[in-house]
Formats: sequence, C-alpha cells, structure tokens
Amino acid sequence: MTNPDVALRTVIGEVMGRVLVRDPLSAEEDFFDCGGDSVRAIEVLQLLAERIDATDEQRAELLEALFDDASPAALEAVLAPAGRVPSEVRGA
Repeated sequence: MTNPDVALRTVIGEVMGRVLVRDPLSAEEDFFDCGGDSVRAIEVLQLLAERIDATDEQRAELLEALFDDASPAALEAVLAPAGRVPSEVRGA
C-alpha cells in the first residue's frame, strides 16, 4: 500500500526540483535555500496546483505556506489535515 503523504511529498519535491532545474528536493530541503526566489515560487505553486488539482482554498494556503516554510514536507502538511490529501495526483 502506498502512503499518500509520502507520494505527495515526493511530487512536491519533484516540482520544486523541476523549477530549480535540479534533482528533486528532499522532504526537509528549503526551496529558497536551494536557489529559489519569489518568481520561481509562484511557478512552483502553479505547477503543483495543476498536478494535485488544488482548490482555490488550497492554492491560497499553499502560497502562504510556501513563503513560511518552503520544504516539501511543510507543504505536504498543509494538504494533509482532515483528509485533504488529494486522492489522485496528475501526471504521477
């Protein structure tokens, strides 16, 4: 059985790595410490929202979280409460 939290965290790391033109970020790596900036953060948000079919509420929460703690694990935690982890990740 696949752990959806791990799968989602992996997708987030892959999206961040793609935007930074590098290998996927590990769970605790910070996007900004790895060379990200605000423009690239918006690109991460857009790509990630498409991949997980995020609601407007999730997009807003992800945007706030991205500038608070920009690690894949932290962003995954935004989507995990109350069973809000997407059941399907596009392009996975």
